[in-house]
Amino acid sequence: MAEFIVLDLNKVAHEVAERARKELTNMLPGTTILPVVELLAGLAEEASELAQAALKLRRVYDKTNPTPKTEGVAIDDLYEEVADVMLYVDQLKLNIVDIDRIKNEKMNRWIRRIEQK
Repeated sequence: MAEFIVLDLNKVAHEVAERARKELTNMLPGTTILPVVELLAGLAEEASELAQAALKLRRVYDKTNPTPKTEGVAIDDLYEEVADVMLYVDQLKLNIVDIDRIKNEKMNRWIRRIEQK
């Protein structure tokens, strides 16, 4: 007589989810600062702050909606936020070769679009 294996799909799903959670929250090799999920949250937060700094500098240049920040302060803020984003990228051990390849592809596409204007 044939035997059937009965799977408790809820149990299997729970075990897979738990394994994935453990992998995501483990420290990355060579890092001792934060678990991966916290690094991703920090990256998102710093990317948002970078966007705000860029918009503030735009306001300094545009002058339509004045800001009390000087150009120098706004540039310093932008640099600080770029550094923060780069720090998280470094800690996440993202593949810089792949990122550079993608940047080059995007730059070429951007140039083509500008030339087609």
